[in-house]
Amino acid sequence: MTCLHRPAAAAAVMAAPLAAIGVRTVVGTLTCDACAWTDALTAHQVRHVTAQHAGGAAALATAAARIGGQLTALLLGPDDALADALAGIYDAARTQTPMLVLQLQPSPDTTMAWAEAELLEAAGALVRDLPHLRHAPALLPEAVRAAREHRRPVVVTVSAPHPANTPADDGADQDADQSLEHLPLDLQAVPVADPAAVEDLAGLLTQARRPLFIAGRGARASGAMLETLADQAAALLATTLAAHGMSEGNPWHIGIAGVLSTPGMADLIAAADAVIGWGCSLNDWTTCHGTLLAPDARVAQVDIDPAALGAHHRIDLGVAGDVGRTAAAVRRILPPQSGYRSESVRRRIAEQRSWHDIGYQPMLDGQGRIDPRTLSLLLDTLLPAERTLTVACDSIVGYPISYLRVPDAAGFVLAPAPHLALAGGIGAALARADRLAVTTLDARGALTAAAELETAARLHARLLIVVYDEQPGIDFEQIATAHGCAAGVVRYAEDLSLLSQWLAQPAPGPLLLHAHTHPQAWWRQHNTPASTTAPWSAA
Repeated sequence: MTCLHRPAAAAAVMAAPLAAIGVRTVVGTLTCDACAWTDALTAHQVRHVTAQHAGGAAALATAAARIGGQLTALLLGPDDALADALAGIYDAARTQTPMLVLQLQPSPDTTMAWAEAELLEAAGALVRDLPHLRHAPALLPEAVRAAREHRRPVVVTVSAPHPANTPADDGADQDADQSLEHLPLDLQAVPVADPAAVEDLAGLLTQARRPLFIAGRGARASGAMLETLADQAAALLATTLAAHGMSEGNPWHIGIAGVLSTPGMADLIAAADAVIGWGCSLNDWTTCHGTLLAPDARVAQVDIDPAALGAHHRIDLGVAGDVGRTAAAVRRILPPQSGYRSESVRRRIAEQRSWHDIGYQPMLDGQGRIDPRTLSLLLDTLLPAERTLTVACDSIVGYPISYLRVPDAAGFVLAPAPHLALAGGIGAALARADRLAVTTLDARGALTAAAELETAARLHARLLIVVYDEQPGIDFEQIATAHGCAAGVVRYAEDLSLLSQWLAQPAPGPLLLHAHTHPQAWWRQHNTPASTTAPWSAA
């Protein structure tokens, strides 16, 4: 009988099945018996990456899976707090990112195990128990199939084996047949829109003179189909903040709808007489607290989750179904339309879509603080166009979103929380080594994420971290240096020479720029109901 050390048993047994199903990266924590997993996975050409804590590992794994498009596994050990990882798992579920999560349990029959399963299912994950390690070759392919088909994370709970209960037991296969028949996941079919609802949506577009499509995170996998349908309907294209990067380069794309729209594009949105939200919630950010869409505009919403329909904004038509399949069904019955596309509208989009085209008066206070708009514009000029931008909804999000351009949807990550943006940036750097990873943070986010600076340095991630600090008081340069990262302070434009030198290096590790920014809130003036009416007047 082979006797494996208990913490190492799962690693020794599961490494080969993980490699066989196509997992190329496993992300765990330093507390989850990292050495045993690294040795076992490396033997099967699978990369093992460790973060400082479970929250960072989950955010890193989710970003890597979404940006890289390859199967990624998140490993949570018995000592890792599920509550910390939950934000990343929930983010994978709502962004429809296929991912495999391995949760190692100290015991299969505990109240905590049942409570955790309910919590994971509430977050949108599919949960399945692995009854014995010898069943891994049968269950893991089934879990991966479910993750890919439903574009969701699948959590496989694994009970820690006892030394006397390893796969080498003489009686290991006696009950295999009985157990394996219970392994397939019970899955519901992906919702398909009702044909009557599809006809109603096609009818709405037929009657529209100025249709607008707003794509959200639920439409990220269906970008090409939406653009094809938009061409047929002659509709303008916009995205939510979460879907930033979709339709980049399309001449009829007007950017992010809502709080961060330029005034000219907000006018086009307000003039739309038909608005279709595809996989988006039409929340306050997207509708400027309900003031952006015209009161008489007909509003439709398409979402895979029926409960999301009309949850944040009034709608005239709700369609429950997969975004891509619904768009394809509408396209088959919709005659070509003249719609919202004209030469004058195209010119207006070309001239006013980007905040780069909107002039401003820089804030100068003589105290060694740079205007955050100026900083962002300079960064956009210096950085290569092939980049991946990771941001969180923090106090400075308007500046990088508005001025740091991204090449496509794969070039943007919206972190689930400010303290997880750094881990998301590390994941993006590992998933797309061909692109420069850029993460922006406010001072609070940078301070709470500081532990993952060590992860970035240890992995030698090609990552630029920019801290927009409106009230400099913490020495982030010293903190970054102590964790092994290069760092510098930016107070004036000429201080960015450090960035130019870093970019010139062939294989630089992470660089943190602590920017002392002027405490003016250019973009926040649009983020309250009282201030959104005037800028978004109809065309």
